[in-house]
Amino acid sequence: MARDNPVSRRTALKVTGAAATTALLAGCSGGDDSGNGNGNGNGDSEGPYTIESGTTIELKSLAQSWEGVAPSKIEGVENPGLSLTEGETYTIKWVSNESGTHNLAVYDDSESAVAGPTEKTSEPSDASVEFEASSDTVEYVCQPHYQMGMKGSIELE
Repeated sequence: MARDNPVSRRTALKVTGAAATTALLAGCSGGDDSGNGNGNGNGDSEGPYTIESGTTIELKSLAQSWEGVAPSKIEGVENPGLSLTEGETYTIKWVSNESGTHNLAVYDDSESAVAGPTEKTSEPSDASVEFEASSDTVEYVCQPHYQMGMKGSIELE
């Protein structure tokens, strides 16, 4: 008996499931429209935030992103972009953890650590990295959650 439709029900369900999964992972599920649409994942329309040299940048780790703690201009901002002065020294300190095991590193454009990484832990009591802002410093990251978007950009002034 010949089929009228060459696509089986099983194939149609597989294709529909794959398309729905792809749309969900790509962020096409509607949501609350809190993102800014620029693709950087931080959902905040401001930034990068200019940080004075000598200022300790404090971050809190969430499940799969960073949240700014200090200075006050980055407080509450998810994965805040930082604007730093080239040649100056900065410290990024991981001060608290909401959940999971994380670490902190500063990456260059080839995704190699140029500062850190700190030890992977769920209790970041003294976890910090000190680095000189240069063309080799392009983002701060959690290595285990890097592909999930736990990173923030570093730009130079």
